[in-house]
Amino acid sequence: MPEADALRRLPRWAELPDLELYMDQVLGLVARSLEPFPGFDEKGLTAAMVNNYVKLGALPPPVKKRYRREHVARLIILCLMKSSFPISAIARLLEGVQTRHSPEEVYSIFCERFEAAVAETAAAPDEAGDSPYAAVLLAALRAQAERALALRMFGAAFPEREAEKN
Repeated sequence: MPEADALRRLPRWAELPDLELYMDQVLGLVARSLEPFPGFDEKGLTAAMVNNYVKLGALPPPVKKRYRREHVARLIILCLMKSSFPISAIARLLEGVQTRHSPEEVYSIFCERFEAAVAETAAAPDEAGDSPYAAVLLAALRAQAERALALRMFGAAFPEREAEKN
């Protein structure tokens, strides 16, 4: 794995600020946290997006326009997963996980599994051979197959939400 990939690490729960933040502080913190990850949307995270996530119930409302550690952790998860799932599906999935785990545990599990997936994916070009085209094709096919599997598993776990598969 290239050395630059070793630096790709999400901030852990204890590293997230344990104080209330205003919107612009949250946006900056999330952008800095996700900067090393190419899957993070180029537009980043905007205030309008955060407000929509609150309206959709994917993010708890701020208290007196201030956001806590739980908000930042949830926003990091939403930003990294939104290219694979609709926001409402991510929210439902996280609700299900939080019936068994605290927000801190959910975020820790997410960080560990996300970083493991990044490391595994970074090793994939070695399996494709010498051609960069073959490596790109293999990565794209794996992404499609993994997304299809995740959507099918989501439908089985939440049959009442089958329509959210896009």
